[in-house]
Amino acid sequence: MIYCMSDLHGELDFFQEMLEQIHFSDTDHLYILGDVIDRGTGGVDILEQIMDAPNITMLLGNHEQMCLSTLGPCNEVGARDLWRYNGGATTYRELLYHRTPQQRNRILRFLSGLPDHLELTVNGQKFHLVHGCPGEDPDTRIWGRVEPDSTSPYPDTVCIVGHTPTVFLTNKTDEDYSIWHGDGIIDIDCGCGHLNVMNRHLACLRLDDMAEFYVGGTIPS
Repeated sequence: MIYCMSDLHGELDFFQEMLEQIHFSDTDHLYILGDVIDRGTGGVDILEQIMDAPNITMLLGNHEQMCLSTLGPCNEVGARDLWRYNGGATTYRELLYHRTPQQRNRILRFLSGLPDHLELTVNGQKFHLVHGCPGEDPDTRIWGRVEPDSTSPYPDTVCIVGHTPTVFLTNKTDEDYSIWHGDGIIDIDCGCGHLNVMNRHLACLRLDDMAEFYVGGTIPS
């Protein structure tokens, strides 16, 4: 079976519970659409689990890019402040103070090699996987956001995105976060990492039959 998740944001307990719920095995494959780190405390642990799993493929999210811009060889001006403002302090502390230089460099090399989009076909259906928004340039793919009236730019292809919490597309902030289905676009960021939001949870989409799975918060009916 082929699964997609996105925007785990350090919630290791949600991630482990989801793997148990879907009975994730060596014969399955999981695609994670970025933003594994920051906000929650378990992001680096999740990264290390992904790195050691041959059947998990991760895409680059804007939070991984902020990490690279801060700790990578470029060390961009202002990157650390931007990262800290967006919840990067937990990851920064883990990488600087709780990992050896060798472990930290291994993680940074892994992040620097992540793709920012992928194409795959499951049971004849074409999918375009991207963290932010389908587009022609990396900034759009990592930082861009879909809108309620966004459509898939690729013929006969369903775009699966994260990055934008689904309640921003429904304007129903008092309801449980659930997967959003648009015109050829599916958003699976259901608020994981927003630690003060009770109705957040981690969502998982199975591409073989489009079944939806949820952990955390109140499970949508």
